[in-house]
Amino acid sequence: MTFQELFIINIKEFRKSHKISQAKLAEMCESSQAYIAEIEVGKKFPSPEMIERIASAFDIESYCLFQNTSAVHDRALTPLQRNEIASAIYEFTIKTVSHY
Repeated sequence: MTFQELFIINIKEFRKSHKISQAKLAEMCESSQAYIAEIEVGKKFPSPEMIERIASAFDIESYCLFQNTSAVHDRALTPLQRNEIASAIYEFTIKTVSHY
């Protein structure tokens, strides 16, 4: 599973668990519902700033949007794991943004 696929799954799960519609998430992130929909179907990938806004809307750390919850299952990450995830997210974001 790619970072983008995991990100999409997690956004949908967080939205459902928080009972937030795409429109409401867009409002909370100062974006549009159409943009959130494009993210959720994999047509777009958000900037690091938008990732932070989305995480903030769910009141979580941004790295949580990239966690495989079935593998982690409520286990705290070590600082090294957080740095590795942050580095991977950064590299993926740069690659994805430069692709568009």
